[in-house]
Amino acid sequence: MRAVLLMVGLLLIVAPAEALIPSEWTGDGNNLDLSVLQPGDIILCRGCAGWLEDTFGDIIGHWHHAAMYIGNGQMVEAWKDGVRVVSVDMVRNADEVAVYRVKTSSGVKSSAISWALTKVGYPYDYKWLTYIGGKEVYGSSYYCSELIWAAYLANGGPDIDQNPGWSWRYGYNVAPQELADDGDTYLVAWAS
Repeated sequence: MRAVLLMVGLLLIVAPAEALIPSEWTGDGNNLDLSVLQPGDIILCRGCAGWLEDTFGDIIGHWHHAAMYIGNGQMVEAWKDGVRVVSVDMVRNADEVAVYRVKTSSGVKSSAISWALTKVGYPYDYKWLTYIGGKEVYGSSYYCSELIWAAYLANGGPDIDQNPGWSWRYGYNVAPQELADDGDTYLVAWAS
């Protein structure tokens, strides 16, 4: 279990990070047309992770969480309890959501999906919470955008991290915002 230090007034509280994040996407809802989704698409959200966004939102860019559509009404994501497959209908809970498509072949997309599915059950990677952070293609844990970036890179796809090395804003991490801003992805749909 990971702990997070919170400053409440002059009182320092240590809380389990998992308890501070909802079990499903939260928010005021949106009207995304789910029919635009194709397997391999990246789903980015804002207003879906509760405390996490309230605390780190301005630091990590406009988009705060990333998932990958895998087809058949499902998506794969790294969430507080680890990598999981959930219904794509959950995206309708977010305040704002966008669909980005990776500029690559359907074969690479299919391989990226298969690879990501082999990571289901892996624990969540909280190292992005440190400024330096880091990302690994073949890690033992994954954070949301790291999982999607790694799935494509491991399967011959483009490096969809806008800043593949060090950046002053994101350190060595790959943020959801960087998936959107990379030249190898493009916006398909957006809704709030």
